[in-house]
Amino acid sequence: MIRIEYLKLRHHPQLGDIELFFSPPSESKKSERPYTSIIIGPNGTGKSFILRTIAEILRQFNSFLLADKRDFSLPYGIHLRYQMDNNIYEIVSSNYLIFGKNGTRRNFIYLKNRPFDFELLSEISSYNQITRYEILPKDLEFPNKLLVNSLMLTDRFVFQESKSNDFYQYLGVRSSSGSSSTRASSRRTIRHLFSATDFIVDFNKNLKELLFFLEFEPSLEINYSTKINKLFFSGNLTIADFKKYFEYWWDENFKYSSRKQENPLWSIPYYNRNFKENPSKVISIVDYLNKLTISGRLIHKKNASSKLLSIDLLDVNLSKDEMGLINELENLDILNLDGIKLKKKDSKLSIADLSSGEYHLIISLIGIFSNITENSVVLIDEPEISLHPNWQMRYITFLKKVFSKFPSCHFIITTHSHFLVSDLEGESSSITALSRNANNDQLKAELLENNTFGWSAEEVLYSVFGVKSTRNFFIEYDLVKLVSLLNRNSDDYVEIRRIVNKLYQLPLSENDPLKIIIEKSNKYLKLNNA
Repeated sequence: MIRIEYLKLRHHPQLGDIELFFSPPSESKKSERPYTSIIIGPNGTGKSFILRTIAEILRQFNSFLLADKRDFSLPYGIHLRYQMDNNIYEIVSSNYLIFGKNGTRRNFIYLKNRPFDFELLSEISSYNQITRYEILPKDLEFPNKLLVNSLMLTDRFVFQESKSNDFYQYLGVRSSSGSSSTRASSRRTIRHLFSATDFIVDFNKNLKELLFFLEFEPSLEINYSTKINKLFFSGNLTIADFKKYFEYWWDENFKYSSRKQENPLWSIPYYNRNFKENPSKVISIVDYLNKLTISGRLIHKKNASSKLLSIDLLDVNLSKDEMGLINELENLDILNLDGIKLKKKDSKLSIADLSSGEYHLIISLIGIFSNITENSVVLIDEPEISLHPNWQMRYITFLKKVFSKFPSCHFIITTHSHFLVSDLEGESSSITALSRNANNDQLKAELLENNTFGWSAEEVLYSVFGVKSTRNFFIEYDLVKLVSLLNRNSDDYVEIRRIVNKLYQLPLSENDPLKIIIEKSNKYLKLNNA
């Protein structure tokens, strides 16, 4: 089980100095569902930068461990504490004034199972205080994977075209470091789907759950257009002609290509790596192309010379072998992605024609479905974008349900949505609230103790987000109770202080009458030395 408990940053370029708790330090019991940490806060408090920083630390440190280097560097100080199964690990950087036995400055120290201590977390400077907990970096247990996901083109995550076994998996909507396209996202989605069916148990079941959640029928159809029909889809393709297309395309007697020798196909490097010295693979792909052609499965496209191959990933008759062959044909540029289609109320919809909420949720969650493993850290930035409130209210429950096979994972999610917060069950969730001081120059984070599961939107807005509305029942309830306590000269000072502190969190104008009640309450508490 991976659980990030605590992160302290010093001199961070965007976040400054800040302490962040993502789960209570004493909470080490295992859950049957993945742990979910929610980060909330007004715009400008750095929620996205927090996710980027977590990703940056884990990504760089994983590379450092794999490369077996002596050190790695970050432009800010870190103190990371996380739980891995039954052990607690800490990584502390040089910005915390770490010195060795001989007084020399250390870049990093690594600790195991050190008791939680606020004093030591605030400043580690005495080597003798920690030496019995120190371990070598190679002795650290580390998350298996890091998945980062965002629906925004301007997300803060590092873009990377990841392979299926890479530690860092970028699952956002960008197709490059600064651009996005539906076709590129669709290609990445299909690649995820094809790789996932090989190793993820219950993948089809989870995919059906996702489609049901979005009110689609259990069908995910991928369409491909054929290329060079006279050669590859004639029904009598020979091994010699297949090889000649990739090895001697410039031959004047080869009627299927008019390219010059200096103008090779872009897919030739793939052919050379995977087929040129592998005759059995050539035989398999040629046999499949001939069988596919005579099977009657190819459909003529209207006003086009190419034909259409359609496969449904949820078809029980679709084999993994065929999926592998189709993937090879796309890499060889013999099949070209034509689109992804879904079914809703007996109608077929192209993925490009879906609402932005449907499209983004399908693309992002399929990416997570396809890459998650035990002990993964999953970072999701503002998943509520474009989502209907009904989906927002069920989003967390849905995540916990479909990823129940991975209870060892830790999801960390930023949000502005009070609907998401009302869907948090207390046993396997936490809320970290960000705020700035009155001068707006110091960022603060607080781990809230509220169990918000099932709360109404009004109650979450008032009690968690500190937002008042003109008809908020919960503000009215607290105000009536506060006035009653004051009028009765009550000695329940704890309750009076609790309500006053909640009212303090509200954004009040200079002339707001609530300020009068707060002022009178404070005088009452001061008068009674409470």
